[in-house]
Amino acid sequence: MVKRDDKLNPIERAVLKLGEPENQGRLLQIAWLISLLMMVFGLIIILRTIFPNFTVT
Repeated sequence: MVKRDDKLNPIERAVLKLGEPENQGRLLQIAWLISLLMMVFGLIIILRTIFPNFTVT
């Protein structure tokens, strides 16, 4: 972490904390999961557009 004379505000501390290697891996996992969910929802929207009676059960 950065040593400075003045205190870091909460946003600066959060950005520095997220930049640590172990947190970057966790962020990458979350980003991958979000992109996967977006792809699945997009596929459902496309199928519902093509086949109006399509339902997810």
